[in-house]
Parts: sequence; C-alpha cells; structure tokens
Amino acid sequence: MQESKIKIGCDIHGVISQYPSLFKDLSRKWTENGHEIHIITGQEWDKVKHKVSAAGIVYSNHFSIVDYHLALKDVETWRDSKNTVWMAEEIWNSSKGQYAYREHIDIHFDDNYQYFKWMPEFTTCVLVPKTGFDRFDKALLML
Repeated sequence: MQESKIKIGCDIHGVISQYPSLFKDLSRKWTENGHEIHIITGQEWDKVKHKVSAAGIVYSNHFSIVDYHLALKDVETWRDSKNTVWMAEEIWNSSKGQYAYREHIDIHFDDNYQYFKWMPEFTTCVLVPKTGFDRFDKALLML
C-alpha cells in the first residue's frame, strides 16, 4: 500500500534563510519520498527566488502573498519608499492560511506564529525558532 503524499509548506525569511542546509536536506528527502514542497512567502517571488535556489531547496510550487494579490487586484496595496508592497495586515496575515486551505497543505513551517491562527485545522503548524532548530533531530522530520 502506497503512503499518501504530504504537502509541506515552508516560509523563506526566518525558516529557509535561517536554516538553509537543514531545509536543503529535508526538501530533498521529502521530494524523494514523493511529497510536495510549497514555498510560501510574503515577498514578491522575483525578489526572493534566488534565496531558494542558492540554498539548494527542492520544491514543487511557490506562493507569494504580494504576487497573488497584485495579480487579482482584489485588495488595496501601496508601495513605500523602498518599493516594498504593503496591504492591510489582516489580509496579509490570512493569505498564507487561505493558500494552505486551497492547496490542502498538511504541515507548514514558519518563524512567525501570527500566521497560524489563519491556517486550516488540517494543517499542522511548526514554529521554527530563531536559533537552535538545526540541532533538532532531522530523523524526526523525515516524512
């Protein structure tokens, strides 16, 4: 009997960027085991995809909060003096959870718990700490 494919979400800033070697190893193993890796970020994909590539992360799909809402033109956005896109905080914070619901993300790794309240009940959320997560036993995460 074949095991079910797991859909895994990973944030970039504070997760992949903080532990690139760990998530490189995990993403390769997860992919080898037939699971999907979804990079879920707030930033515009063109501005951050190099970080994912440089880290050697294997992934199936990516989602950018900014790109999604700019493409839909469904919410008011604005840019600051650094050309960073902003939108209402609740819309921003809930967007990862809406993506997780649409794509049926089973587990999501993020360094900011503010997104977790928006995640669907079927998504297991893992809060990645700023330090020490790379000392966690990788074998426990080999899904």
